Amino acid sequence: MKDIITQLFEIENKIRPEDFQAFKRNFQRIYHELEQEGYTVINPIGQPYDERDVSIEANISNEDKRALIITKVLKPIIYKSESGIRTLIQKAVVIVG
Repeated sequence: MKDIITQLFEIENKIRPEDFQAFKRNFQRIYHELEQEGYTVINPIGQPYDERDVSIEANISNEDKRALIITKVLKPIIYKSESGIRTLIQKAVVIVG
């Protein structure tokens, strides 16, 4: 399931912003169904990067260590909840600038 979610995420990110509205409802429904199955998909784009965050693997493209922001997400964070226990099943792969 992790690979399917990652492919869905990639497709969503490849759609041009001006065309996204036509697909927005479909993506919302798919993500809702995934949530019903216990999956949580997190896109950390635009968030400050914290090297202590174990759910993110980063490639840093900026040498200025003061203002590290996630500028691109190659793979999302994916959690799976079962019996009340939330487990990280995929770390985000991001570019920080």
